[in-house]
Amino acid sequence: FKILTTVAGLRHGIIEIDQPLVFCNGYLKVGNRLYPCDVGQGRHGNVTLRDAISWSCDVYYYEAGLRTTAEHLAAEGRRFHLDRRTGIELPGEQNRSIMPDPAWMMQERGTRWMPGDTANIAIGQGDVLVSPLQMACFTASVARGEVFTQPTLLHDPNRPRQQHESIGLTTEQRTALIEGMEGTVSSPRGTARTINLPALKIPGVAIAGKTGTAQVPGRKNVAWFICFAPAENPEIALAIAVEGDTAGEDYYGGTYAAPIAHAIMAKYFERKNSPTAKLLSPLKTP
Repeated sequence: FKILTTVAGLRHGIIEIDQPLVFCNGYLKVGNRLYPCDVGQGRHGNVTLRDAISWSCDVYYYEAGLRTTAEHLAAEGRRFHLDRRTGIELPGEQNRSIMPDPAWMMQERGTRWMPGDTANIAIGQGDVLVSPLQMACFTASVARGEVFTQPTLLHDPNRPRQQHESIGLTTEQRTALIEGMEGTVSSPRGTARTINLPALKIPGVAIAGKTGTAQVPGRKNVAWFICFAPAENPEIALAIAVEGDTAGEDYYGGTYAAPIAHAIMAKYFERKNSPTAKLLSPLKTP
């Protein structure tokens, strides 16, 4: 979800690509509460955008969300269709997603929105609720540089290329976002590299990814990993969500979900590069 916060912050002039947004000393004080940086030991120091993505610095995104505002974060989620059904050809698809903001809080809970609520939704916590399929579509949309990707189970070689609203980033902004996502997988401090799995690399293929952990107090955590590849000309996009088996256990995306994504991508490119493979059309970034 920090990728969505990134897009919102860039579009509203809150995030400057090469300017530190905040100094991370392991926590950010919001009101009377300390919000921790939950990745590693925290304390990332002065953080710029690329490192904020690859290191998954919570403090950076608390600050980005607070400056961007809850209303703009929720509006960005709705712009990416995260508030509705995907339209896949399956009967009975329901919409249980939530893109919360102050108006939603008052209507649903009858309570006032607090700054801490904004900090939480900026990292995809709090009342944010999305499905793995919605996040797969979101990931493909980021890869394509558009705000929606219509999923389908039906192969139609004559189906025209999808065209939707532009993501709304400059070339420089979009490049920085993707480079940050590449760093998640390839940089020494990237959150998909923290378990030191060199096998996460696929020769000749740059992967852009983002780890995440959905934390529900008293319930099982969910390890997330979204990614697309090749980063420079995407063909495949994934969203992996793996439920933990023990309530309250730390279940990080880089540890549990990223290796699954790697296995899928490795098989995809193995088959694509085989002599008899029929090449699929790329996601066609602009």
